Amino acid sequence: MDRHTFFATCKWTAMGAVLALATGCASESGLYQWGGYDTALYSAYKNPGNVVTLQTKLEQHIAAMGTARQKVAPGLHAELGSLYLQAGRNDEAIAQYRLERALWPESQTLMDALIQTLENRNKKPGGTGQKNTEAAS
Repeated sequence: MDRHTFFATCKWTAMGAVLALATGCASESGLYQWGGYDTALYSAYKNPGNVVTLQTKLEQHIAAMGTARQKVAPGLHAELGSLYLQAGRNDEAIAQYRLERALWPESQTLMDALIQTLENRNKKPGGTGQKNTEAAS
């Protein structure tokens, strides 16, 4: 193989590799399915009245992931738990934090701290797992 043919072959091989990598990076499917979480979260930040919509979207998406037997993206159970906590649904928040911890062991320290705080709050007189007006302020 002469020098000109060798460089032409290398050029076309390099261009093919770049094209293959670019095509792979442009793929629509990511590692996890987020179910429109980013858009709903932005909407809820922009207009706090949309928090119920965010909660509903998360509930529906998590249910769909369970039906499809796919792993829920990291942080979604924790986010749903925090929404439940804001709504005064402490027991449901704890359940979501436990699911997050089970699916994502790297979240264990944070989830354990949240769970322990809520369980301790529930043990206090009047702490029934319902909305605590002192914690909301």
